[in-house]
Amino acid sequence: MKTERPLQNDYASLLRMAIPISLGSLVQFFVVLTDNFFLARLNEDAINGAGNAGLVYLTLQMLAVGSSAALQITIAKRLGEGRRDLAMSTFRSGLAFHLALGIALMALATILNQGLLGSTIASDSVRNVFEPFLSVRTWGFIPFSLMLAFNALYTGTARTLPILIISGTTAFVNIILDAGWVEGWWGMTAMGAQGAAWASFVAELCGCAMAICMTAWVIKDAYRPWNWLQRSNLIALWKLAYPLMAQFIVTVGTWTAFFFFVEKVGGMELKVSHVARNLFMLGFVVAQGMQQTTRTYVSGMIGEGRSAELKVTLRRIVLLNIGGILILCHGFILYPETLASVFFDDGEGFQAMTRTFKVVFVAVLLESLSGIFLSTIQGMGSTVQAFWVELVTVTLYLIVAASMTLWWPQPIWVIWRVEWVYFSCIGLGSWWFLRQAVWMNPKNG
Repeated sequence: MKTERPLQNDYASLLRMAIPISLGSLVQFFVVLTDNFFLARLNEDAINGAGNAGLVYLTLQMLAVGSSAALQITIAKRLGEGRRDLAMSTFRSGLAFHLALGIALMALATILNQGLLGSTIASDSVRNVFEPFLSVRTWGFIPFSLMLAFNALYTGTARTLPILIISGTTAFVNIILDAGWVEGWWGMTAMGAQGAAWASFVAELCGCAMAICMTAWVIKDAYRPWNWLQRSNLIALWKLAYPLMAQFIVTVGTWTAFFFFVEKVGGMELKVSHVARNLFMLGFVVAQGMQQTTRTYVSGMIGEGRSAELKVTLRRIVLLNIGGILILCHGFILYPETLASVFFDDGEGFQAMTRTFKVVFVAVLLESLSGIFLSTIQGMGSTVQAFWVELVTVTLYLIVAASMTLWWPQPIWVIWRVEWVYFSCIGLGSWWFLRQAVWMNPKNG
């Protein structure tokens, strides 16, 4: 007998799930913006070196992000089937797996940071920031990987308010320590770029501690009984997770490669790209909430036997996603000069930043559709197919990006049009696959 309340797919219910996730992402966006504000006040090398180190950290962390997405999908499906005990058992196995994964990622990053990654950076001054910054950030793999497992629990159960509280705790600590350890506010010892790395690590520790304590209070059966590792859970999770882990690391790894390509073009172009990347996250704020909502609803409603309702549910999610992105990202097209003036004085960099914002605006609109399509495939459990869509897309992306940076260098606002290629291909590839789904096209049934 099903004991979970069926998922409600009206606009209000969709927003109740998505908004806390998006607000949590918005909080993290302000953290990134604060990091960049203080690093940009140091010098260009600080923001470029720390930015590249952050990209490497994010790339490796995608293994845990992929695993958490699989954990979310599995929990949502088990709950949709009315099997709560199995859903909580799956979470416990996933949490233990994420602890081991965090340790493994820390070890891998430490090995790669023994000169291999630094050798790919042309500028000595950027490299001198990059390597020490990454050596500190590697410690964050363990708490952040654990937080992703808790995030999967809350999104999988459609109880997302705790995500906002956990993100808020992390952000508050990070911003306070950024000011204190980067520039020496409030009598604290200024450490420059290294201070930003330590601030992020301590903030992740605090967020992880908050997640552990809050879960014991909010979802009382999450830790009980103490059967943490079950072979059947791990096998089921791994079958779903490994394509997602591969997909996410390929995605962000490719984007990281893009920034290393841009570094060959010039320091100004790299700074413009890091600022564009961070403000691009405004679109991600909305997309993160809607894409996680998509995975939970697709998986959960299939588990409930309500596949026939998915088309109308997805249509509502797409409309909400586009509306949210227009609200948060309208400045890219309406007042790009104002945004650019925060990071650049009048000059070549300011003009390049202004023109790049207009390119980014088109990219986030394309993301609003393509991201939902791809998340639908993931929520269906077709993670291998989602990986192939991603792999074909990033292959084309890398060819175009290398052409416009390494072989025939273009202005930075032209280079950023490669994002149009990426999101268009993701959308078309996902749409082609979804056309074959029985619930999308009854003629195939």
